[in-house]
Amino acid sequence: MKKILLLMSAGLMIFSLTACAGSPRSDSAAPAADDSRVSEQKGQEEEMGSALELSEETDTTEPVGGNDVLVVYFSKTGNTETIANMIAGYTGGDLFRVETVTVYPDEYNDLIEVAKEEQDNDERPELASAVEDMDKYQTVFIGFPNWWGTMPMAMFTFLESYDFAGKTVIPFCTHEGSALGRSESDIAALIPEAELQKGLAVRGSNVDSAEDDVVGWLEELGFESPADGD
Repeated sequence: MKKILLLMSAGLMIFSLTACAGSPRSDSAAPAADDSRVSEQKGQEEEMGSALELSEETDTTEPVGGNDVLVVYFSKTGNTETIANMIAGYTGGDLFRVETVTVYPDEYNDLIEVAKEEQDNDERPELASAVEDMDKYQTVFIGFPNWWGTMPMAMFTFLESYDFAGKTVIPFCTHEGSALGRSESDIAALIPEAELQKGLAVRGSNVDSAEDDVVGWLEELGFESPADGD
């Protein structure tokens, strides 16, 4: 009887061992396989990242416009400021507003009398602020209203305050019939070592609808909006 029981116990043990050997791997092995895939994916992403960094480092193309462009303007009524904002928005350039220490009168008749007196006396009004780093700008737009056939005398002060040698200077103005007047020849005389390019004149009553004209002029000059390069 004992022998029979021993034989039966041995048979059961053999059966159990056989069943365990034939069963599939448990779920605890799955994370190891997932870790392998994650490691492989991470390696591919690192290679792609390295290639992107290399591409960015070797791309030295610089579009026209951007941080080497400065848009300088003098504006009393806001018309010239409107055009200046359009130019800066399209080129990505920095803005600088020319302001005088002595504030011009708001009343029109008083204003034109002061402007005429300054011009007759060839005055150079003192400016309230200065461009911090003019050297970094290669292209400078110069904007102003046409007062008595040319720029306000404050713009004469501005142009004489910096070295424009080798820079590209582009005038623009707002007016009510005189266009750029003699301002381009005055600018050329003040900064003869600058490269003077074609200016733009916008009638003051049309500034709010002048964006197409401004963009067309900038494109003729070779400028490209930063958004076009995306």
